[in-house]
Amino acid sequence: MVTMQLEADEIDEILRTAGSGVLSLCDGTETYAVPESFGYDGDALYFQLVHDDDSEKMAFIETTGTATVTVYSESPAESVVVRGSIEPVPDADHAIAMNAIAENAAIPTLNVSPTAALDDLTIDLYQLRPESVSGRAFGDRHEATEGDSLPLDDGQAFP
Repeated sequence: MVTMQLEADEIDEILRTAGSGVLSLCDGTETYAVPESFGYDGDALYFQLVHDDDSEKMAFIETTGTATVTVYSESPAESVVVRGSIEPVPDADHAIAMNAIAENAAIPTLNVSPTAALDDLTIDLYQLRPESVSGRAFGDRHEATEGDSLPLDDGQAFP
């Protein structure tokens, strides 16, 4: 299997069209990963986080120095990893965040907290400004057929 680094424009397109990914947080010793929808405007990933007062996710956000968002697909096989600090969206930027969310977030149609009443839920906007971004595609751009050789790391071929 060939692994290729994605170009910046390919990464940007994946982030604009994915709509959701896995948000990974850490409190210093324990990790917490949760699927989240997000909007992306080319500068930041924006999250509309729905939570109650006892939210484990929000407790982890408060203690996370660097968050990671992983976006992936199986067909085509590719992934993007974004790392950066996650923080509340300033009031002055709420319209920017909501526009990005409206344009390309995959908003779930399920109850995000089946044990909490709707009146007990809070919605907060958060942003992750990328400090590092990487993207990879896996596999050949064409399908191998019988008799084709697959390249090995040392330049040899595997028949």
